[in-house]
Amino acid sequence: MSSKTFTLRGFPKDPVQVGTTVRLEALVSGKLADAGRYRVDWRIVGPRSDDEQQLSDRGPKIDFAPGAPGAYTVYATRSERDAGIPTGDIGGDIGGGEDGDLFDGGTGGAGDTALPNVVRAARYDGPDNLETDGWEITAQLTGVVSPEGTVPVSLQRTGVTPTSDQVLWTIIRNRTNAIAFRHYKQFIDGVMCRAVDVRNRNGTGHVLNFTGTQAYQVLKQATDAFLMQECGIVEGDACSTPTAFLDPELMEHELASGSLEATRFLGEEPHRYGRSRPVTLDDLRTMRGLYYDRLGEDGAITLPYLRVIRDRLSDIPLKSPGEITDNCYGILRSRLTGPLAMELIWSYWHEEGMLVQAINAILARFQNRRTVHGVDPLARFDLDPLRPLANLFWGWAEDELHRLTVRRRAFEYDHEYGLTLLGRAVSRQATVDSRSRFVESFHTLLHNCSLFFKEDDDTTVLADGFPLLNALRETHLILAEGAHNQFGDLPSAARAEMLIMEWLLARPEMREFLGGRAMVPYEEEWMDRVDTMKQLQGWANTSVTHTRDMGVFGEQLLLGIRYGNWSVVNDPQQAANWARYWRPEIQRYTHAYRATTGVDLTERVDATVPGFLLRRRMDVHMRTIR
Repeated sequence: MSSKTFTLRGFPKDPVQVGTTVRLEALVSGKLADAGRYRVDWRIVGPRSDDEQQLSDRGPKIDFAPGAPGAYTVYATRSERDAGIPTGDIGGDIGGGEDGDLFDGGTGGAGDTALPNVVRAARYDGPDNLETDGWEITAQLTGVVSPEGTVPVSLQRTGVTPTSDQVLWTIIRNRTNAIAFRHYKQFIDGVMCRAVDVRNRNGTGHVLNFTGTQAYQVLKQATDAFLMQECGIVEGDACSTPTAFLDPELMEHELASGSLEATRFLGEEPHRYGRSRPVTLDDLRTMRGLYYDRLGEDGAITLPYLRVIRDRLSDIPLKSPGEITDNCYGILRSRLTGPLAMELIWSYWHEEGMLVQAINAILARFQNRRTVHGVDPLARFDLDPLRPLANLFWGWAEDELHRLTVRRRAFEYDHEYGLTLLGRAVSRQATVDSRSRFVESFHTLLHNCSLFFKEDDDTTVLADGFPLLNALRETHLILAEGAHNQFGDLPSAARAEMLIMEWLLARPEMREFLGGRAMVPYEEEWMDRVDTMKQLQGWANTSVTHTRDMGVFGEQLLLGIRYGNWSVVNDPQQAANWARYWRPEIQRYTHAYRATTGVDLTERVDATVPGFLLRRRMDVHMRTIR
């Protein structure tokens, strides 16, 4: 580093394009030179070695705009004001005009233009340097020109503009992953196999022994406790902060644990957000604070979409925390501040994947009821009483009156999504209200997403997010129409029952009896049992992997559509960011839909109800095996 007192400083320091202004300052002891005391003369050399511009008494600051590509060197000379001696004309090139004007570096060499008279100051014999070291400026063309005169062109992806609602999708993905089967199985195994009290994770260390229906009741209550724990519950006066899947402590506690899964989750977020730097918990807290809305009464926090609903019902009072018996009229605060992150489409696709049919066939054999003509494929199904699964199935059979029937679920599938179950267990159903336009709207959205991804990957095209925004708004409104009557309770009840079914099928006793293909990489333990039952019973030959994927990823997509404020949003960038964030889930869903129904949603929009497509495939399969 130079020890000289008289120095130069320039902005910017990096190479600049031709025509870009560079600010140059002459400093004395690190401060701008005093124009009243010092006369500062400037000399600019370049871009050719014989090009020189001299600027006399221009003050301690000048703006220089290189007029041609090349290297420039700038020098400054100082002298005391009272020591100036006028001199004659000085040859050289000067760019610019009157004092204080921006001067252009030009492209000519020495002698190209006539120079005005320049006053040369006498040298000042001070204690320090009178001329600075040279300040280097490199000017480039817009593109780097090759010796042949060609300019290479670089194509880059469209830039991603952050939007405040991105944090909602992170929360949805985190909470839906939290209630996945692998987490549920770990929790239930701890309760049923290691006697872990749901209120004390350390447990007693002794295996629980049950008789009658006690074992099943513990399983049922533990399942409810698991869902409440991971989805959130309302406690005391906690309603002033978000609850359920919006509860900040649920996600932060998991992501701050430093586990491998938490690290992997946070590692995926930058790519989904379209940014290069990591996404931290502090970033998520900041975005969450910007996105949530406050209710006017007492500052309770909720989603912007639910705030719109609350404003429409402003004449109805909002119940205070804990106010249940004292006042039976009003809006439940917990439903505004803590919606559940569950969609019934998860249950629909698991039911179409034959999960419920498989467990019902096993239950019928457990009760010695014949359900098929000829030889029963499960004739040799014998659960010994020495292991707990037999007692669990006893409790499952005894609780049949308290479970949802297939007809009730079928009616609600039609009410929320316009989806129809077909089969012997469901006669031709006559429903009052059906979302008949949901399939067309949702499939239009998925098709538009596939077109958007192609445009977004094409660096010669600016992808348009407006078709996505229109499709999101339409699907959002259709989903909102079905969010009534049983919407608040049936999805969670169906989820709890089907999680129990999966856990029963995942037990080692089931593997011993049903077997399965050990080398097939199923994501969850229960899945090979269902595929084995399909083969034994002669049901559809499509793997349950695909219907499971549609249930899991379809739920995440619909939650982002349902709870996003799409009826108000007019920014296509938000729709584009939604598609970019959920791109893996969208593409997995469309692939699984094609594998299951034979319809490729990336090629065309098909509004046929999936149940009819599955029935058609089933008929083809039955004809081939006869």
